[in-house]
Amino acid sequence: MHIVQIHNEYKDIGGEDVVVAREKKMLEEAGNRVSQYIVSNKDILSISQKLKTALSLTYSLAQKKNIKEFLKQEAPDVVHVHNFLPIISPAVFYACKELNVPVVVTIHNYRMICSNGLLYRQGGVCEDCTTNRIGFSGIKNGCYQNSKIATAFPVISNAIHGYLKTWTSSIDKVIFLSNLSKEIFDKSHINFSDNQIEIKPNFADDNGFSYHKDNYALFVGRLSVEKGVLVIIKACIKSGKRLKVVGNGPLLDEIKQISYSNNNIEIVGFQNQQELASLYKNAQVLITGSKMYETFGLVIIESFSYGTPVIAPSFGNAGELVTNSYNGLHYQLNNIKDLANTIKKLDSVHQQFLRKNARKTFLEKYTREENLSQLLEIYSSVL
Repeated sequence: MHIVQIHNEYKDIGGEDVVVAREKKMLEEAGNRVSQYIVSNKDILSISQKLKTALSLTYSLAQKKNIKEFLKQEAPDVVHVHNFLPIISPAVFYACKELNVPVVVTIHNYRMICSNGLLYRQGGVCEDCTTNRIGFSGIKNGCYQNSKIATAFPVISNAIHGYLKTWTSSIDKVIFLSNLSKEIFDKSHINFSDNQIEIKPNFADDNGFSYHKDNYALFVGRLSVEKGVLVIIKACIKSGKRLKVVGNGPLLDEIKQISYSNNNIEIVGFQNQQELASLYKNAQVLITGSKMYETFGLVIIESFSYGTPVIAPSFGNAGELVTNSYNGLHYQLNNIKDLANTIKKLDSVHQQFLRKNARKTFLEKYTREENLSQLLEIYSSVL
């Protein structure tokens, strides 16, 4: 089978970019041909480029032309769209339809129903715009790039494509990564048909595991307020737990300052896959704390793959992926005291039980083999 992946990369490598690369490798190693049409936000540098991107957010004629030329040259069996904003735009779906190429889309974020794509505002979950075709609340609160003017562009785009029924008439299959994401869209103003919808989680590669651990906790992710990293750090200081922090982001300098006066907090920074594998494999536990409705939780299943249990909030997808006292422990979201107590509790539970169940969860649900089977079945259904 010949698949074309279409993806708009982010400035900083994120989970979506990782998934695209992993799926490409998985499909090719199974004997499929995968071609890629990739653009990057790193190319949006000047004021004029930013303005051009904003004006073409609703429908980029230039991208539509480029994509059609690419598809004519490649002649794929199916197109798999991942992120399409801000550069590619929804014009990609019309390009595919005009060439009669079936389209599959993975919902990695909430951009179709939220101007900032996160369902997050002022420190908490926000669903104000999800049921309204026109997200006036988003403009009022300047949800996109903290600007009312900038927010108007994605709001107008979503309103137009809602009116045109782009999402429901120009997409053959919609892949949700979890039941939670599907339920959020079920309550929204977008009415995907049952025939459009598939639920397929992400997967992690099996790079080995160990049930013998070092005495440290691990955080992996973007160093930003919404990821809950400051809550995790404060809880580890309170509990005395050694914490290794992997990642980059706007809070990096602040976290470095905290680490200077707290010897149990270690800033590891960005790590390549081999270095990260070692950190996962040897960690006593991974701690997550996202305050948002994540569409999945890739770091959680990666941790499971190494036999490393996870401490996560009893909230959102993290609360669904982690079963309390089975493959990890739950704590109350954003509660430093409760998280500190949960970290202390870890030393009194049967850790080998948690580790073996973490690994078991991965093997039962999140392997490459299981994911490949699901993905090829989805592709076949639209041919």
